[in-house]
Amino acid sequence: MDFLDPILERLITVQRPKKALPLSTRLMWTALAALVYIIMTITPLWGIHRTTPTGAAASIFYNPLVSTIFGTTFGTWAQLGIGPIVVAGIIMEILQFSELLPFDLEDKKDRLRFSAFQKLLALVMAAGETAATIATGTFGQLTPLEAFAVFVQLLIATQIVILLDDMIAKGWGFGGSAINLIILLSITRTFFVDLFSWSMPTFPNVNPADYPAMQLPLGFVPALAVAVYNTLHGASPGLLDLLFRQVPPSISLPDVVGLAATLVLAYILVYIEQMHVNIPAAYTQYWGFRINIPLRFMYVSVIPIIFTAYSLILAEQLVAGVAALTGGISPTLAVLLTAMTPARILTPDYVVLHILLYVALATAFAWLWGQIGGIGPDEYAKSLTQSGLHVPGFRQSERIMARVLRRPINTLILLSGMVAGTLAAIGDIFGVWGSGIGLILLIEIGLGYYTQILQEGLMEAYPGLKRVLSQ
Repeated sequence: MDFLDPILERLITVQRPKKALPLSTRLMWTALAALVYIIMTITPLWGIHRTTPTGAAASIFYNPLVSTIFGTTFGTWAQLGIGPIVVAGIIMEILQFSELLPFDLEDKKDRLRFSAFQKLLALVMAAGETAATIATGTFGQLTPLEAFAVFVQLLIATQIVILLDDMIAKGWGFGGSAINLIILLSITRTFFVDLFSWSMPTFPNVNPADYPAMQLPLGFVPALAVAVYNTLHGASPGLLDLLFRQVPPSISLPDVVGLAATLVLAYILVYIEQMHVNIPAAYTQYWGFRINIPLRFMYVSVIPIIFTAYSLILAEQLVAGVAALTGGISPTLAVLLTAMTPARILTPDYVVLHILLYVALATAFAWLWGQIGGIGPDEYAKSLTQSGLHVPGFRQSERIMARVLRRPINTLILLSGMVAGTLAAIGDIFGVWGSGIGLILLIEIGLGYYTQILQEGLMEAYPGLKRVLSQ
């Protein structure tokens, strides 16, 4: 890795602030980062010929669910979104966990090299994805100058996103990462469109005259206004048509059923997010003062559910590709292919298979992330021991703490994966807005921000409490 040091040292980076910034200042910088990314989503790429994706890459990289999760907007400077950063981070975590990288993360210099190498890998992945997108004709036929211009613009855009993430992670912003911020912005945009869009829904090979659901505006609020007006004047479509807007076989539009399902699932998610399992502990240096360490029931973060969504989309494309090569698709394979798609389909085979797929994948990825993501019992025990905590009745020992935490943490990792997969699948089946996965991400990230704001506000109001908790 030493031969890469000259390159790593020349990467653009953000310096840490000289002193800790107050919460209000960090919120201001976070808002600025959000504004920069919003501007990127409405800044078109110079040189492209298409405003909608086409070609082989379109079905994978520009799937609506992938676009929501990765914050991508086709044909703009947000074309790649956070995809290169997320994938690069996952690859680095796996390589580091497998001890294939020579980085000692206990050493400050190696931590800096690890971070720089991750940024370099994100740029390389952005370059590869951009080249593949151009080569497959997703932007249309480009001249060499136009292709070069698009390539450079997307590399610059990726560098901007990396700097935004670096800025927030190093203490200028709030939340620890720009990744959660961009996911939150993307899902919020989807909800805003579902609520307020005045555009009329259109789908390929579908005649709006055949479906009253398509004769109302896309957004729920405008559709409700039009439906009320039509009902008062005896016209169609009316309020009954807004109750369940489904375009066969699986296209659902914002309607009353979807709104009710979204509100109910959001309430369940908020309730589950507040559930904790308490582990007794005591402070060694404060006369054995006892506290409870709250472990969240939804212990695993948003990464496993992102893995689940992306892997299902890739698997769906793989199955469809095999079917195209073999000249047909068997009935069993057709059912499996349908089950991979997040949609409001109420047939028994789809409901069972869709839930089973989500639960199996979310649980598997939750367990994998628990092992490589630095959230396992050994890592948690190390941080607690360094804070001066020990298990009552035992001497202060990282090994003992890890042994006590192993069972509850491993159980919570598996349970949180199973619950997230189940709720995401149920959300798809009942047509929640933004998909089941999108709603889970929205609730989890939003509550994380809310909790962190309350905690940091409390620490600023009572500085002595911060010293007691060794933060």
